[in-house]
Order: sequence, then C-alpha cells, then structure tokens
Amino acid sequence: MVMLLQEELRSSNADTTRISILVELGKYQLYKAGEARADLDSSQQFLQAAAKLSDSLGQLSWKHEIKSLEMVLTMERGDSAGGRKIYNQLIEECRRTNDKATEAATLFRMGIWERVRFGSYVKVLHAFARSMQLYRELHDTLNEIKMQKEIAWMHLTEGKNQLAEDMLLDILERYKAVGYKKLHYTYNLLSVASRVKGDNDKALLYAIATVETMQATQDTLSAASFYGDLAKIYEDIGNHKESIRYFQRSLDTWKQEGLPNFAMFFAASKVVREMISQGKPKEALDLINNLVVQVPPITLIQHAIIAQTRAHCYDALQQYPLAEKYFLTALGKFQEANMDFEGSQQLQQHIGRFYLARGDFQRAGTFLRKALSYYPQKNAVASLMDIHFMLYKVDSAQNDFRSALNHLRINKELSDSIFNENKSKQISELEVKYQTVQQEKNIQELNNQSSLQAAQLRQAEMKQQVTLGGIAVLVIMSGLLYYLYIMKNRHNHELEVQQTKIESKNTSLQQLLGEKEWLLKELHHRVKNNLHMVMSLLESQSAFQHNEDAVQAITQSRDRVYAMSLIHQKLYQTDNVSTVDVAEYLRELVAHLKDSFDNCSKIRFDLQTERIEIDISQAVPLGLILNEAITNCIKYAFPAARKDNVILIRMAYAADGQVQLLVADNGIGLPADFNSKRRGSLGMRLMQGLTDDLNGIFTVSSENGTTVTVAFARSEMTDMPAASTDLNAMSLTA
Repeated sequence: MVMLLQEELRSSNADTTRISILVELGKYQLYKAGEARADLDSSQQFLQAAAKLSDSLGQLSWKHEIKSLEMVLTMERGDSAGGRKIYNQLIEECRRTNDKATEAATLFRMGIWERVRFGSYVKVLHAFARSMQLYRELHDTLNEIKMQKEIAWMHLTEGKNQLAEDMLLDILERYKAVGYKKLHYTYNLLSVASRVKGDNDKALLYAIATVETMQATQDTLSAASFYGDLAKIYEDIGNHKESIRYFQRSLDTWKQEGLPNFAMFFAASKVVREMISQGKPKEALDLINNLVVQVPPITLIQHAIIAQTRAHCYDALQQYPLAEKYFLTALGKFQEANMDFEGSQQLQQHIGRFYLARGDFQRAGTFLRKALSYYPQKNAVASLMDIHFMLYKVDSAQNDFRSALNHLRINKELSDSIFNENKSKQISELEVKYQTVQQEKNIQELNNQSSLQAAQLRQAEMKQQVTLGGIAVLVIMSGLLYYLYIMKNRHNHELEVQQTKIESKNTSLQQLLGEKEWLLKELHHRVKNNLHMVMSLLESQSAFQHNEDAVQAITQSRDRVYAMSLIHQKLYQTDNVSTVDVAEYLRELVAHLKDSFDNCSKIRFDLQTERIEIDISQAVPLGLILNEAITNCIKYAFPAARKDNVILIRMAYAADGQVQLLVADNGIGLPADFNSKRRGSLGMRLMQGLTDDLNGIFTVSSENGTTVTVAFARSEMTDMPAASTDLNAMSLTA
C-alpha cells in the first residue's frame, strides 16, 4: 500500500488529491506498530507537507484533519501536555468553524489515547459519546455505529458484560439494516463478551460467525486475532485439539505479517505449552527464542508474555530457579505496564500453579488470591474456576478446610454454569454443524479441484493438437523465412554498395566544404590585413599633418577602418565564418577606443549585452555605428573637470523580437540648438545612413546626457547556430 501511495504521490498535482495522499502516508507512519522515532519523523514530514499545501489551497477542513493527526503525533512522542494543548485549541477551532466531522474524529482519537495510556474510563466514554452525537448530527451512520461499538468495548473492558452485549446486539442489527457487510468485528466482540460471561455456547457461535463472515468478505486484516479468540473458546470448552489448531493458525498468520503483537506472542505461548505437554520442552524453548529473533518485541506486555513463556519452558526442563526468575520478570513487566486485563490475571494464576507444584503453599496462595482479586467480570469463568480449585488444594494443605470447601463449592458452581447438559449439547451441536460446513467446503474444494484437473486434461489435449499444428505451420514459415532471408541479403548487398557510393560523395562534399571555409577565413584574414595596412597609412599620413582638424579626421577614419577590420578578424578566428558575436566584438572595440583617447582614464564603460550572433552583412554597419556613437561620447560628453563619467552600451532583444542597441552617457548632453540633420553633422548622417542599411530606426535624445538608439531586425541565418539569449552582463571600468 505504501509503495502505491508513494507512486501516486510522485505523479500527483498540487491539489486536494495530493493532500489526501500525504495524509494517508502520514497516518501509516504514525500508526505503524511500535514507537520508532524514525517512523514518527517520517509521519511529521508528510503531515507538514500536507499542511503547507492545504494552507496554500485554503482547505480549512484538511487543515483541521492534519492538526488532529499532529495531536496524536505529539502525544506519541511523549509530550502529553503538548498534545492536550493542540486538542483543546483544535476542538475550540472546530466548534467556531462548525467543523463537526473533524471534531468527532479528534474526540475519537483522544479517547483512544486516554484508553490506552491512562485507562480513564469516564473521560473516554465522554469523548466517544460526544463523537457519536456529532456523527448522528452529520447523518454519518457508519461512523455513529462505529463510536457506539467503541463505547460497548469500553463497557466490556469495565466488566459491564451484559450492557456491552446488549449494545453489541443493537449494533449488529443497525449494521444489517444499512447493508454493512463487515460484521465480523462485531461478532468478535460478542464472542469475547459471551466468553467472559461463561456463555461458551454463544461465544463459540459468535466466534464461528466471525471467521465465516471474515472469509465471505475476504477482509482478513484481523484474521490472526480472530483465530486466537476462537482458540481460547475451544480451550475453555475442553476441545484441546481444535484449540491448539487455531492457536497455531493464529501464530502462523501473525508471523506472515512480521509485526510484533501481544496476541502473536500469546498464541506462541499456547503452542509452546502444547509442545511441553508432548515432552518437547527444549524444542518449545527454541521456538519462542527464534520467534523473538524474527519479530523482536517492542512493548512491556510483549516482553512480559515472552518471559512467562520461557518460564514454562524452564519449569518443564526442571530448571526451577530460572523458571521462577522469568515468572517474576513477567510479573514486573505487567505491573510496569499498569494494564489490567486477562493476560496479567492469568500470570498470577500460573505463578500460583508453579508454587503449588513445588509445595510452596504460602506463595501459591498469595498469587492465586491476587489473581482472584481482579475484577471477576473481566475474566473468563474457566480461569476463575481453575483458580478456585487450586485454592481448594492450597487451603487443604494448610488445614484451612472451611476455606477449602468454600473454594471447592464455587468451583463446582462455576463448572456447572459452564458444563451443564444443555450447554454441552448446544456446544456439541455447534461443533458438529461447523465441522459439517467445513467438510462440505472441503468436498466442494475437492470437486472444484477435480473439475479443474479435467479442464486441465482437456486443455493439455488441445495444447498437443495445437502444438502439432504449430509445428506444421512453423515448417512452412521456416521455408518462407529462409526465402526472405536470401532476398534480404541480396537487398542488403545492394544497399551496402549504394551506401559506399553515398559515403564517398559525402566525404568529397565535406572536403569541399572544409576548403570553402578555409578560403573564407583566408579571405577575411587578408581583408583584415589590408584594412590594417590602410590604418597604418592613415597613421603615417597623420604624422605629417599639422592641421588639427585634418589629424582628427584621419584619426576618425582610422577608427572606422579598425571597426571594420575587427569584424573580419573575428570571422577568421572562429569556426563560424558567417556571423560575429557582438558581445566579444564590442569588448575589443571599446578597449581599442580607450587606448585611442587620453581622457578615457576618467570614464567608466558599462557594457550590458546579450549573447547575440549578427550576420556579416549587418555586422559592418553595426560596428561603424558603435564606433561613431562611442567616439562622440568620449570626445564631447565630458568636460575636463567632470567626475563619475559613465558610458552605457546595451544590446539586447526587445519585446517585439528586434535587436535594440543603446549607447548613452551621463555627460553634458547635446547643445540646445543641435540639429542632427544639418549638413555639418557628418557623424549623425553617417549613423543615420548605416541604420538605413540595417533597415532599422535611428533615434537620438538628450536627457541627463546623450542617448543614441538603433533598433533593427536581425537577419535570418541558415547554417548558423541560433543566438543565445543568456544575458552576458559585462562591465569595463577605466
């Protein structure tokens, strides 16, 4: 179930279905047998995840349900005060929001906790009664009956057996009225109530009905427990063979589950005592020791019943000191658990029998009277009868004949109440009916097996005929497959010849493509060298010029030529000979311009550009625009005494998919009478013309400095990698 829930959790969406799965996983870890911290931690993780999701979805009812489970988790960790605090707050919140369903569930959970940990009958009954009332108001009939059954169980625990039986009979009728099929849990409680009262005929009737209803509904969750209760009844009526058979069946079922449980170790103790009666005490001791290794006990009462079972083994092995040690150890464990039930009473009874057999009448009488001091209505009549008979022996040995006769009289009365003629007849009839039904089932199973075998024989004959036909078909198909194999080999040979030709042509094409790329790179290299030669000529020319305007004009031309040569340099230095990485290009262009002007030491360049690949047809005009815009910023934006000078260069994709270039400074801005279209503004006309080459839009503005913006559509490129949109924010500071 857990693996299925975890698989559903992985594929679930963040909705109420996921909350439900998380809560179910939290419940599984919370109610798992034992009190392992790791299980409680896992439960807390699932519940916290469920709480977080329910808060985000505004699911108030789920929030309350999760808080109710957190209450139980807190108390399981040993923090009873913290658990009660959560309980009080949650009950108040449920009443404020009229969440009756969660209030009822929380009352039930607190009642269970009170019953198990503190045995506070008044508080438990009050919680269960209030929960039942809430379910009645919600018209939740099944949960209302469930709470009524819990109240009946509490009365049974108190020893109010007749009241419990009357309630259970009413519950049974209510379940039948609503068509509820799983009646075996109610039959089981009726069986327990009847057994404690000494009505063994009813107890056996209800116990048999329990097993039959369980098998009919295929709800075997509590099968081991049901088998154990039926075994106890057979033990009380003296049917030793059936008692041991069902105790063994109970033990085997518990072992399959692999979880520690008092009922499992109790069934094992019965099987052990049967082995002892057969003269196999050593094998019996091995059985209980091996069981403890396979399924280690985790609670005090489990350790107690194991110690009690070992005591019986050592008693049979005549190792009396060890037997006495384990009997007293078991007694200490039961007392430490502070649980008043039939198992702890029977231990006093067994210790009394042990001392009686050793002739220690004083101690025997002490323990037997302690066993008798338990509330009689909570113990089976058969156990009380046995205790009175042993006390008769003890008092007789101590010459207290009046007390001895009184115990013998009570023993006889109890015996008559159990084994009168009518009851014995009824029990025998029940056993005969049950055995008859079982035999009819066995006969039906044998008939089914016979029919199955006949069907299997017919199926075998059919398989034989089909096999022979299949062999014939296989021979025919083998011939066809061989023919197809020959044809396939011939076809594959032809394909191989064609593949060889294709590979040869592909190799030639790859060589041609490589040569083409090499030639392109060589072309770009030579263009770059020629442009550098032009730059050198311009630098040489400027050296012989004495006119400042001429020198400046030559320098500007040299920078423009460098902007173009840098593009060709990038093209032959990379594997892609068709596009230029703008981010890398811009970084080197800015570095060159910084070296070209003296005032750049006081200017910080802030480069913010995405990784964009530009076709060579667009790269050259774009490079010239960048060169022109940045040069203008360096030359005119910042007076000599100015500080905190920044030039921002940003290139990124706009919302409409176009590439947007922005060059801005925080300098003095453009003159008030500046006109970018007048004939004397060569730089502006150059940038405008280059923008037209890009089929773009050129704008210039002056607000807190000068801003030049160019927006254009990037050319679609084939045989080139698509541009990445990862932001490559770069900053160069002079």
